[in-house]
Amino acid sequence: SLLNSMFSTACAFVIFKNQEAQQKAIKAVATSGVAVDHVACKLSPCKYAPEGLFWHNMGVTPQQRTGKIGMALVGLAVSCAVWTFLLYIPYALYMSSFSYANGDEPGEFSEGLFICLVVGSQIGLFVVSSMGAKYAAFHSEDETQKAYTMYYNAALILNLILDLALQTYLSYLQMVGVGAHTSDGRLLGSLDSFQEILESYPVQKSMGKLLFVYCWPCTFFVPFLAEPFAVQWLPQHLAQYIVGANKKIKGENAEKAFELGEMEQGRYADCIFNVILVVCIPFISPAYMALTFAALIFSHIYLYLYDTVKVLRYVRKFNFSGPEVHWLGMQLFAIPVSILAGALVFKANQMSGDGTLGSGYFKGYSLGAAACGAMVLHFILHLSLLEFLVKPLGDAGHTSIS
Repeated sequence: SLLNSMFSTACAFVIFKNQEAQQKAIKAVATSGVAVDHVACKLSPCKYAPEGLFWHNMGVTPQQRTGKIGMALVGLAVSCAVWTFLLYIPYALYMSSFSYANGDEPGEFSEGLFICLVVGSQIGLFVVSSMGAKYAAFHSEDETQKAYTMYYNAALILNLILDLALQTYLSYLQMVGVGAHTSDGRLLGSLDSFQEILESYPVQKSMGKLLFVYCWPCTFFVPFLAEPFAVQWLPQHLAQYIVGANKKIKGENAEKAFELGEMEQGRYADCIFNVILVVCIPFISPAYMALTFAALIFSHIYLYLYDTVKVLRYVRKFNFSGPEVHWLGMQLFAIPVSILAGALVFKANQMSGDGTLGSGYFKGYSLGAAACGAMVLHFILHLSLLEFLVKPLGDAGHTSIS
């Protein structure tokens, strides 16, 4: 009765000993198919390795997965909002309690608190993104890693926008309160155009400092510096303590306690977001350009060396069946280069003016439309080149090698 009440999935997997046996079986049934309950089923190669498949998710239909993906996206948005309103706003209000006059300014404690908030938000979003990708119940590890990369990048970008918008607004109110002036001698509070406010030196400097602190060391260095201790040293130390304290854990169970983890492909999300951060600098004060790029280069040299040692010494295996996540990484790289295109339009418009605020060729909404249009066009161009130029060349090279 149990077997009769069970429903089969829409597809089944056959595992062969080697590629030659697989190709031979496919050719043998290419015309007739495989008869299952008097129905001819098609036999086609699977791009995923058997160990990369999640057999327990095979019963999840595309409709069910769509709902799960939607729930995961809602969870990410709620997490960003909760983190912003419960932690960033109290921090911003604390920062606004200083008068910024006669030495009444925040000290090193405030900067350290900001670093903890940024790193904590990234760790929290990492956990929520990982949970969301697994909750979507994809059929393979590669699909799950792709979903995680998109979730994590989307959550980090949303968190960055919320944080910088809040911090910049409060910083603007503080500067207005202390009577900050623009380079032409006008009071910052007397500016009535958003474009003039954004182009003014006090706001540009404030945003540049906020973004630089967000980049270094909060995002570029601290998470990767802590990763060896949190991911390699701590689990091994805890396993040593647990196995040593419990004499019942012996043999294979003890070996599993000390087992190393797998090398995942989530590093694409880390690197792409770091590049997204650094290409936001051209929108604001160029004084932070060299510092931010130097911090990016230094931190990624460290990250490359760390990942090299990690791959050789601290992971037991890789688990990916194809270049899907790598291809997604190349597609997501369209985001930072598109932001650069928008920054080029913004700065070129500033240079087209006579030196006064808001005197460029584009003004108001037309400037935003021009910058966004450049970003969208470059994004489409980037994806088109990947799809119609890079991908065919890659397929041709793979076929010639085979």
